[in-house]
Amino acid sequence: LAAWISSNWVLSPFLFTLALGFNLYHLGTPSIWFDEAFSVELARQPLPLLWHIIFGLEPNMELYYLLLHGWLAVTGMLGQHSTEFVVRLPSAIFAALSTVVVFLLGRRFLTMPAGLVAAGLYLLNDLQLVYAQQARSYSLQLLLICIAWYAFFAAITGESYTKCWWICYIGATTLAVYSHLFSLFILLAQLCSFSGILLLSKPWEPWRSKMRRQVPWLFISLAAIDVLIIPVLLVGLQGSKTGWLLAPHLRDIALLLLSISGDSKIYLFVLVACCIAGLFLTTLAYFSRSISLPIRITWISGADGKCRAELQQFLPIGLALLCWLIVPVVASYIVSQGSPRLFSSRYLVTIVPPLFLLVGMGVAGLRWYRIQMLLAVGLLALALSVVPLYYRSAQVEDWNAASFWLEHHYQVGDGLVCYDNAVEQGCQISIEYYLHAYPSTAYFTSDSPGAFSWATFSSARPNAAVDPTVLASYGAKHPRIFFIVGRLSDNTAVARAKAAQSWLDNHYHFIAQIVTRTVTVRLYTTDRIEMSRFIAPQEVFHDSGER
Repeated sequence: LAAWISSNWVLSPFLFTLALGFNLYHLGTPSIWFDEAFSVELARQPLPLLWHIIFGLEPNMELYYLLLHGWLAVTGMLGQHSTEFVVRLPSAIFAALSTVVVFLLGRRFLTMPAGLVAAGLYLLNDLQLVYAQQARSYSLQLLLICIAWYAFFAAITGESYTKCWWICYIGATTLAVYSHLFSLFILLAQLCSFSGILLLSKPWEPWRSKMRRQVPWLFISLAAIDVLIIPVLLVGLQGSKTGWLLAPHLRDIALLLLSISGDSKIYLFVLVACCIAGLFLTTLAYFSRSISLPIRITWISGADGKCRAELQQFLPIGLALLCWLIVPVVASYIVSQGSPRLFSSRYLVTIVPPLFLLVGMGVAGLRWYRIQMLLAVGLLALALSVVPLYYRSAQVEDWNAASFWLEHHYQVGDGLVCYDNAVEQGCQISIEYYLHAYPSTAYFTSDSPGAFSWATFSSARPNAAVDPTVLASYGAKHPRIFFIVGRLSDNTAVARAKAAQSWLDNHYHFIAQIVTRTVTVRLYTTDRIEMSRFIAPQEVFHDSGER
């Protein structure tokens, strides 16, 4: 026990520091994209308004928005603006902590090598890094899910502190659901794993008697969780807000796995092979009691009896990890054939920990130490090889270049018009994030055509931003207008934006513009007297591409 605790105290801080280093690298370099800007601007609202929105109009990710609200309040008191690095830092920390929990899962319930391999592959994983560097709820959700699984395993396999572990399980699972509703699929996976292990185990198996004793606690825990998540379920299940996702096909499952491997087919093949080998060797060694096989699933060598005793713990853990890996994929795939569309890599990042824990189990299942080491080093090398590709393509949308250009050209009295301001597109929300993060004199006036309001969580007339009558009235109040267009939803919106730009070109003097693949900002002067005097070259900017 002392050695186990000592190794955890040494390796856990090391893995946390290593993971945090990867998470912090270039953390503030990529531009905030709309979903992140939405998170920050929503969290910036007064607490009563924030509470009204997240428990009514925007019921998902409540826990994250509340934590981000507190984080912005603390950093604001310290004089820090909400720059990209500042708002993403909590996600980076959550992701580093989840690396530690992945290690502890493997260390306690499998083997030390399995835990180290799983944690190493996890912290280097492309998909995990994406959300470790975004101001969204996914890294917090991953941390809470990993804690919930650790408590779940500890409760069903341990002999002591089981009540404490069930209480921890209730708390972590409830918070995971409040961090993201997709966590309900993880709860389903845990129920499937418990039922499957109980049904498949034989009467004489040690864990069968343990798990039978935990059945009442499981039902008590599920009942407690159901009661605690009622507030979010009442508003979260009223309708789907994922209509932008398409119904998945079988090909999308392969694409999901490929995205986890950083689009490396070789790496994916090795990962799948290790998972299959780990499950096969564990099952074969367990059921081959009467003969001696050159198979060892544990790092600890010893007599066959000792190895078999440890196999009695590793097999159910492997089956539970398999449920954690498969159930969310299958369940979200089936559900997404209807109107709720939940099959997406951003939601299914939740299967990354069990995948690498199964890979770690496969590596630890090899008999020879040198082969274990070579395979572990090879896997980590493959994982590391795709990391630079992530950092080079981490940009999702480019709002910072256009926003900085706008602030540089802004003069007191200028007007800002942003289209499309529907909440799903959020042109104004993204621009306003940068106006707040890097304060200047630029701001959206209350009479800005199509302006978005957090008080109503909508724009009263989003198409007013492309209405010539409204633009003429607004232009009469401002000597210059910045016409901003970004994230257009469909061809109709594109046609409206072009028509409005044509009207502005014909009625006002075009001064300069910046064009990126995400947003276009055009500056016009509306003062007829100044038009004849003002001549400025056209400025055009093109970004370097998006992920």
